[in-house]
Amino acid sequence: MTSQSANSSTSSAVVQLLARCVLGEEEAWRDLHREYYPVAFRFLRRMGVPSGELDDTCQEVFVQILRYLSRFEQRADFRTWLYKLCLSQARRAQRRRRVHEALDWLFRRDPTVGEASAGSDWSPCERARRVMDALAEMKPMHKTVLVLFEFEGVSGDEVARILGCPPSTIRRRLHYARQEFETLLRAEAREDGRS
Repeated sequence: MTSQSANSSTSSAVVQLLARCVLGEEEAWRDLHREYYPVAFRFLRRMGVPSGELDDTCQEVFVQILRYLSRFEQRADFRTWLYKLCLSQARRAQRRRRVHEALDWLFRRDPTVGEASAGSDWSPCERARRVMDALAEMKPMHKTVLVLFEFEGVSGDEVARILGCPPSTIRRRLHYARQEFETLLRAEAREDGRS
């Protein structure tokens, strides 16, 4: 199967391939990956996912396909669904970057890179204390989700199982938790006159 075989509706060949994937045929999964990985990779790159994160983000898309393919409605267009999954993963990657950028901003040692570091004069212990202080001020539900997902590396679905919430609730809480954490870190720096 080639990219030219895909059109605006899912072709019978793609439907058969997807059905074989649902049955767990390894060769079918390899074919699906070989056919659609370049599509996902190209789309994610054009959506601004940094080159260093493209492979991981693409793999996350395929983890989602593996997880939810049995629910995919065969009459729908597979490429449309693929693009939706890519957009979702691109947004998640962007939100993760915001938290990492806030931490990088706090811990940056090289003052020649962008804005001045909030913690360039702080010892490692002081920086760690600042992160702990920000976490301590967060709303408990936000802090729990942020710590599990960002610091402990627990997947969103697993966080949902741990907390007994729907995954959509976890995504919403994580969005607000990242915003709150970044705001608190920057507020601490402003108090020290370092913003």
